[in-house]
Amino acid sequence: MKGKHLAKPVFTTKEYIEYRKKIGAVPKITPESVILCYSTRLSENVANVHKISEIKGILGNIGKLYSIGSTNDKVGLLAEFGVGAPATVLHLEELHAWGAKRFVILGMAGAITDKLQIGDVVVCTKSVRDEGTSHHYIKHAKYAFSSKNLTGNIYHSLSAEFKRVFKGPSWTIDAPYRETVKELEHYRKEGVLTVEMEASALFAIGGVRGVETAAVFVVSDILSEERWRPQFRSEIVLNNLLKAFDCIKETLVMI
Repeated sequence: MKGKHLAKPVFTTKEYIEYRKKIGAVPKITPESVILCYSTRLSENVANVHKISEIKGILGNIGKLYSIGSTNDKVGLLAEFGVGAPATVLHLEELHAWGAKRFVILGMAGAITDKLQIGDVVVCTKSVRDEGTSHHYIKHAKYAFSSKNLTGNIYHSLSAEFKRVFKGPSWTIDAPYRETVKELEHYRKEGVLTVEMEASALFAIGGVRGVETAAVFVVSDILSEERWRPQFRSEIVLNNLLKAFDCIKETLVMI
């Protein structure tokens, strides 16, 4: 429907939160900042390293939000909530309604340029809106942009810990089995570095709701016209995700 993003919704997150309060599902705390973690392997390893505790009552039946003890409950870890733009935006909406102010994606992404190697860290500055969710919130435009200050602070922190850190655009899609060669060539020529499934939606909705957003990826696979080279289970990918998690966490604590 043309102009859908301007139309009045049937119900809002405020109404949903009021419903949760009526049934007694109210969290004791809400972290100011949330790191969104899509990999169960990553969240399990974070739990082995950091003292975390689940925050009950803040989410519905999908997903778990944990408070990271070393941050004095300022930073939370969102895990086991699915993948893709719809799941990401659903949880941003609800957590923002409870009071969260910053959201940072930490995930894996496919490289679409030969500049990148498996395990490289990429800080996303903007992302192509080739997903459907963001178009329900804002008018059509090619890119959605991360929050400049938050992205810059995270990039600075990561640059101090990693030798190979890159900053640039991504391409957000809904259908991973429909990344076409033609699109790959097109976006590579435009300087796009990675492809993933969440960033542009997070950035777009962050702007609508007035919260800060950022996205950090570790390269887990490489796409080219000739072949696809997956390395999702590589130790360097996991190790760099864990290392990046610590950098992001410390950056958020200092804000």
